[in-house]
Formats: sequence, structure tokens, C-alpha cells
Amino acid sequence: MSHSLALRSAQSRDTVFIWLGILLVAYALLPAWSLDYGIQESSGEEIFAAYGWSGLNVSLLWLLLPMALLFRPLIPAGREHRNRHVFDAGYALFCALFMLVSATLIGRGLGYASIGMFIALGAIITLALSRLEWLGGDRFVLGSLVCIVALIGVFILYPSIAIFIPMFTNDVGEFAPLQFMVVLGQSHILQVIWNSFMLSIAVGIGCTFFGLVLAIYTTRIAKRSAIIGRVFSILPIVTPPFIVGLGVTLMMGRSGYVTELMVTWFGLTNTNWLYGFTGIWLAQVLAFTPMAFMILDGAIKTIHPSLEEASYTLRANRYQTFRRVFLPLLKPALANAFLIVIVQSLADFSNPLVLGGNFDVLATQIYFYITGAQLDYQAASTLGVILLVFSLLVFCIQYMWIGKRSYVTISGKSTRGDVQPLPVSMVWIVTAILAIWVTFNGLLYGSIFYGSFTVNWGVDYTLTLDNFTNLFGRGFSDGAWPSLIDTLLFAGIAAPITALFGLLIAYIVVRQQFRGKKTIEFTTMLCFAVPGTVAGISYILAFNSAPVYLTGTAAIVIISMVMRNVPVGIRAGIAGLGQLDKSLDEASLSLRAGSMRTVMYILLPLLRPAILSALIYSFVRAITTVSAIVFLVTPDTRVATAYILNRVEDGEYGVAIAYGSILIVVMLAIIFLFDYLVGEARVARSKAKTNQ
Repeated sequence: MSHSLALRSAQSRDTVFIWLGILLVAYALLPAWSLDYGIQESSGEEIFAAYGWSGLNVSLLWLLLPMALLFRPLIPAGREHRNRHVFDAGYALFCALFMLVSATLIGRGLGYASIGMFIALGAIITLALSRLEWLGGDRFVLGSLVCIVALIGVFILYPSIAIFIPMFTNDVGEFAPLQFMVVLGQSHILQVIWNSFMLSIAVGIGCTFFGLVLAIYTTRIAKRSAIIGRVFSILPIVTPPFIVGLGVTLMMGRSGYVTELMVTWFGLTNTNWLYGFTGIWLAQVLAFTPMAFMILDGAIKTIHPSLEEASYTLRANRYQTFRRVFLPLLKPALANAFLIVIVQSLADFSNPLVLGGNFDVLATQIYFYITGAQLDYQAASTLGVILLVFSLLVFCIQYMWIGKRSYVTISGKSTRGDVQPLPVSMVWIVTAILAIWVTFNGLLYGSIFYGSFTVNWGVDYTLTLDNFTNLFGRGFSDGAWPSLIDTLLFAGIAAPITALFGLLIAYIVVRQQFRGKKTIEFTTMLCFAVPGTVAGISYILAFNSAPVYLTGTAAIVIISMVMRNVPVGIRAGIAGLGQLDKSLDEASLSLRAGSMRTVMYILLPLLRPAILSALIYSFVRAITTVSAIVFLVTPDTRVATAYILNRVEDGEYGVAIAYGSILIVVMLAIIFLFDYLVGEARVARSKAKTNQ
């Protein structure tokens, strides 16, 4: 009798049964299958069928299979019952995979019920692993790890695999392993591939050179004028796509004032010289140089001056020291900047669209295959795979080769020493190049803001507010207001998810030890390597068919924003956690606080600056993204960059520039407000420490 009571008590205490109840409720209350046209536009019969209650339905197995866990041995959970917990975890995983595979085989999309059912199955897996005392049996850590692996698998690995499928199928969907050779056999496609590679290498060289010049000036020459580097590191981040290309067009296009000056004073006859390789190279160098600058600026600041002092004591002059000491120490940073810019150039879609002319590149060619008159998923997939493979190759070189090399220049607590001056002639050269760079950028952004107030650039320079009236003077339901509101809403939802999800991954990677940790970190960082155009296509191919239908919804736009920017949150979290001693976690855990309470009450308050920086950067990047979401937006999910793209394609450059200038001002205001608030917090903390 007492034994049976113990069994009943154990059954009532077993949380697995609670999650099985939640799974049952989710299946009963929510539709198991997705509706093609939503609940409002579907008939009662279609809604009833979506619930999976009509006749024999495979979705009933989704419910019945997990319920088999009710009949496992009803005994208290403990270490001696390891096989039972292994069965729980494995069987719950089997049930989740069965749902995905069965929906794929019958060609139907999963409904809302699947969300609750997957959560319940994930919770059962977490409980089983905690009872196996894996990772110390910490349910918060295990639950986070299960969630991270699931999201990585669904939204990173699955789309990356989906892009390969059309490449090996023919027009009727049959398997054809060599079908992609038909696409690659076209001379035009080979020329496009060659154009992209040559352009990316040229842009990488140009950006690395100008980034080095800017970094040398701000770290070794400038005193009060070092803010110049900071300004030009912010501007391209807040500049929407197409705007740099349009600004260059206003300056040096057919009707640009620089072109008119060259025609008048120098007798220029070819006014179309900008369109093609030259124009794209110029626009991309202007857009991506600040990225190289930020990498090199940080690297130069870590070079210990004592190394240069040692060179001078060995009677080397300033040029020899610069060439044989300074530059060799920057090799990893130079290579890093060069490779990252190559990937950004390959992924750039906006500048080639504006300035490409007859010079086609991979990103624009893929766009035309998807949105052109003749939809060609096979050709788009083939070019997307080429772009993806090359970008991943560059990323792997940067991650595995450069990342493992050691160029340590600071160790111990020795005196830092004084920064050594550069050769006088080099100072003059760097300053002259910087002056040209600043002047050109000043003219560029001046043209953008001035052009937004003109009637017709190159024809009628009369100042007017018509461009802004067309955008925001038609009420909140017309013009640019719907796209601006949707953009701010999507970015506002995506940014905190990005920051928190990135911090969670960083916590698991930095603070926990388990097999596969490096794989998780590497996989999430692949989002940086995958070009935006490829990411957009992969999401269409992955989520426009069973088992997950997301295309045409706001969810896919938000998910794309999160996954594209989550490496920023991860890096911010890793950097922040690296500054916090692990003894803080250990002290909290020793007081029986648990991992969740430790993260909530210890780590999150201390990581607030890192979280806020990731939050604001993710928000700005979400607003300015275009290449990844241009394939995902619909008339019901409008975003600002897609609206600007439509105006560019319609030839309404004034309206596009006006919208871009508004976005620049809005995002600059957000960044400076954030910087002011964080700065005030830092000042307050420093004062508090001083007063103690």
C-alpha cells in the first residue's frame, strides 16, 4: 500500500506529465496545420480541417506518440534510473523530428499548435538531461542550450541547406545533379562571377588602404581632431542602402556638378564614365572603408610603443621602424579588414543596382532572377551557392588561420611608454589624403541633403519641400508613413531579441564547458559570412514550402533581422563577460541562487553597457538592411529600404534621397541619445566610486 502511494506521489510530482498536459492543450486549442489565407479569409470547413480533427489525420500521431510517455515506469526519478531519462530525451526528440518529417512528406505547413508542442517536447528533453546531471543538471542552462540548438538548426542550418536544392533539380523538380552546369556554361554568367571577384578584391585593397590612413591619423597624428575618425565610422552605419550610390550619382553622374565642371574646364566628352566598375568601386570604398578603419584603429591602439622605442635604440630611422616593426604587427588586422570587406563587397546589392550600368555582379544578377519577368530559382540558387561558398571560404580563412596567430605586444603590467612620432613626410601624406577624404565625404553628404530639397537635380535646383510632402504629407496611411512605422516596429521587436539571444549564446559559450561549444559559436558567426542576398533567397526557399510557411508574414522579416545581427549580440556578450570575473558567478551559485537568478540579478546589471550597445547597433542595422529582406517583404510588410528601392527603380531619386536623409537624421539622433545616456551612467558610476 505504501509503495503504491509512493508511486502515485512520484507521478504527481513528475513535471513530464505537466508538459504532456500542455502539449495536449496546445493541440486541442490551436490549429495543427497552417491556413493558406489566414483565419479571416478561410471557410469554417478549412479551419476545422486545419485543427486536424476531421477523420484519420497524421497530426493525431503528433499527439498520440508523446502520450506514450505516460506509460513508462512510474517510479521516482533518480541517478539509478539513467536509462529511463535517456529514453525520455531520445523519445521526445524523435516525436519532434516526426512532426517535421511527416509535415514535409505530405506537403503541409505546421500550424500554431506545433509551437506549443515543440516547446513542451523541448522542456521534456531539458528535464531528462537535467536528471542525467548533464552540465551539472542546471535546467536553465540546459533549456537555453536546447533552445539555441533548435533555433540554429531551423533558422541558420536549414535555410543554408535549402539553397542547394534547386541547384540540383530541373524545371519540373526532378533530381538532376549536373543541371547547374547549364547555368555555369553561359558566358554571361561566367563574366558576372569574374566581375564580382575582381570588384571585391579591388574594393578590399582600396578600403584597407584608406582605413589604414584614417586609423594612423586618429591614433598617431590627431589630437583634438580625432573625432573625425569617429564621425566617419558612424555615418556609413546609419546611411541607408542606395543613398551612397545616389550621392555619388548627384556628384559625378550625367547631371552631376563634378561632371559639368569637368566638361566645362577639361573638355570631358564621356559623361557616362561613372556607371560600371568605377562607380561601384568608388561607392563601395566610401561605404566600407569605415569598417576597415574600426578594425585597424583598435589594432593600432594595442601596439606597445616600447617595441618602436627598441627599434630606435637599435639606430633604425622612423621609416625603417614603420616598415619593419609597425606594419608587420598589423598584418592580422590588415588581413582581417581586407577579408571582411571582400565579403561585404560581394554581398552589396544596392550600389551595383544604382551604378552598375552594364557591369553585372552576383548580387544584382540573383535579384533579377528572383524579381525579374522570368522567375528562375535554379539560376538564382546556383549563383547564390557560388557566392555563399566563396564567402564561407573567406570567413574560414579569417576565423581559423588569422584567428590562431598570436601577435601579442602587451603582457604583464609594464609601463606603456610614449607613442613615437611618424616620419614628417608620412604625416603630411596621411594628412593630405585625409583632407581629400573628408572633403569628398563632405561634398557627398552635402549633395545628399541638398538634393533632397531640390526640384530635379541637374535640371532645376530650386529649393522645395515637395519631396518630403510626397513622403509624409499624405497622412499616416499613404506615402512613406506605413513603411517607416513598420520598419520601426520590426526593428524595435528584433533589436531586444537580438541582444538577449546573443547574450544567452555568449553566456553558454563563455561560462559553460561541453562538447560542441565551438561548433555552436562558429555556426552562429556564419551569419556574418553569409551574404544578405543569399540569406534572403535561402529564407524564401526554406520557408515557402512545407513544413514551415513563413513567407509573406511579418515574422519572417523579424526573424531575418534577428539572425543577421545576432553575431553582434554574441560578440558584445563575449566581450562583456570576458571582463567579469567568474568568481561572481561562483559566489552567487554557492548561495544557491541558480544560473537563472545569477544571470538576472548579477550578470545582466553588470553587462548593461554591452547589452545597450548591441541593442542600438542591432536596431540601426535592422532599419538599414535591404539585401536580406528585399525578397521577403510584401505590400503588407513594408519596410523603409524596400520603399527607397522602389523609388530608385521608378527613377524618383529626389524622393529616395529625401527619405534616406530623414533616416540618417533619425538614427544619428538615436545613437547620440544612447551615447549620452550611457555616458551619463558611466560618469555617475565613476563619481560613486570616487565618493566611497
